[in-house]
Amino acid sequence: MANIKFNDLMAEAAKDEKTVVIEGPDGTPVKLREFSNLPGADFKLVLKYMDILQDKKVKESEKIDAMDLCLIAACDKKDVMREMLDLLPLSGREVIFDAWMEAAEVPES
Repeated sequence: MANIKFNDLMAEAAKDEKTVVIEGPDGTPVKLREFSNLPGADFKLVLKYMDILQDKKVKESEKIDAMDLCLIAACDKKDVMREMLDLLPLSGREVIFDAWMEAAEVPES
């Protein structure tokens, strides 16, 4: 019988994680977690938002919202990320999103 421990699984995931850390407006570090290491609910949200981003029928404003919500779902400090995204112009948000996609190897839908 295999004996798998939850803490061992979490430690293994953290060991191999490729993260992006962004400094928030007040200097608080916000960690964007690797796609494959997101907890179940956040993982499903990111998949949902990625589908929206890839849908050619969706308005650009909805895609921007989906990008922001994707970043919020992927981060460890959601309130700080929301504040940061509200303050940043679109170009800054895209820089964060692109860095996370590259580091985390997010699959395309």
